[in-house]
Amino acid sequence: MDELVCTDILRLLPGKRLVCSGKWNGLDVVVKFFLDLTDGKRHFAREERGINALENSGIITPKLLFRGVSVSGEVPLLGFEKIIGSEDLKEVWEKAESDGRRLDILARLMTVIAKQHMSGICHEDPHIRNFLLSGENIYTIDGDAVDAGHIGKALPLKTSLKNLGLFFAQFYPEYARLIPVAFKAYISGRKWTSSDALYGCLMKEVVKSRYRAEKDYLKKIFRESTSFICDKSIRRYMICGRTYYNDAMADFLNNPDAMLKNGRRLKDGNSSTVFLIELSGRLLVVKRYNMKNMWHAFRRSYRQSRAWVSWRNAHLLKSVGVNTPNPVAMMENRLGPLRSVSYILTEYVDGTDIHHLLNSDKAGETDLPGLVRQFGELLMKFASSSISHGDFKATNFIFSDKGLFIADLDAVRSHRLKWKFKKAFQKDLVRLMQNWKNSPHIATIFQDEISKIYKIVN
Repeated sequence: MDELVCTDILRLLPGKRLVCSGKWNGLDVVVKFFLDLTDGKRHFAREERGINALENSGIITPKLLFRGVSVSGEVPLLGFEKIIGSEDLKEVWEKAESDGRRLDILARLMTVIAKQHMSGICHEDPHIRNFLLSGENIYTIDGDAVDAGHIGKALPLKTSLKNLGLFFAQFYPEYARLIPVAFKAYISGRKWTSSDALYGCLMKEVVKSRYRAEKDYLKKIFRESTSFICDKSIRRYMICGRTYYNDAMADFLNNPDAMLKNGRRLKDGNSSTVFLIELSGRLLVVKRYNMKNMWHAFRRSYRQSRAWVSWRNAHLLKSVGVNTPNPVAMMENRLGPLRSVSYILTEYVDGTDIHHLLNSDKAGETDLPGLVRQFGELLMKFASSSISHGDFKATNFIFSDKGLFIADLDAVRSHRLKWKFKKAFQKDLVRLMQNWKNSPHIATIFQDEISKIYKIVN
């Protein structure tokens, strides 16, 4: 009788899929359980067909060793060989310390994807985490996402570029500079002729895919998942990063105002109050959005709370590589559909805001040109992503050992229309320059950097 022992959970999508590592008859395996009682069998069949299509086309993928069902007979499962010593390519990418190393990874991936497309295979979720690196080999995983509808003949140009745009969207805009070189590796694999028009078509697909991915991602951050704990009732709505959730966090979220009495008040205002607290040895900033009066409470009750908006915007900025304090949790007090006081928790960034830094005794010790270059890099990420901030006052920028961070995200906006972005971003840059109206030597250095941004935006 076959014996399967699972030892570690590699990934869990509650109610959908469970991926474990373990032993099957003494062999190291990875087992995928399809938990959805409604669609599990369909995804099981898609996974098996996809893996077989990859193997038959000569695309390297972990070998399918067995198929079966759970003891209850309700959950289908597939067992794959475990590639010993392999690394998730996402982890390899995150460890890369230079563009040269990143381009090496992308070039190798382009060879794999070009081979898929030449074989008529379209991996509909070409995320970098769906590839494993083992020595000189790159393994493609997740057969459920494999569309083999064109098997036996190369994918059409439009389909190929759309799929490639989906792949590159995960690196845009932070690594947009690498896309042209990586695309040449793909073109070589397809034996196409390079042209500006072809690259232009690709980038249109990249931008469209990035926008769709952004919308999908910003939906996921408001529901229960492997990344988040969510609790919704008639009295409150709460979402918390799973890695931050423990007994201390649960106690705080159950009665935040009681615990804030012992916190350090950083800012006091009618519309919001900011505190510094410590939970489980970690310093956190809590911003409580208040109701100024009955009329204010009535006007805000049917709208998304400002904590909700800030939570979304923090994740949006993190997704495009902008440094902002890590969002930890968000909570709204509710009465049915009506919202009232809300809270957002972020990690504390140990640093100094730019206003105080450049107006302190340490101003002369600051590497001003280096600081302004960091501003330029930050502004470029906003510009490349068509995102405006809404309040570029100096106190909203924090300089720390980990770089330049931006806070106060209530007014952040993502723009689909280019003219709307230009108008909003122009206001941001004007507001930024107002910070230095009494410091002409600082203003001159900032203006030189901003001029570079203007050329790209316009």
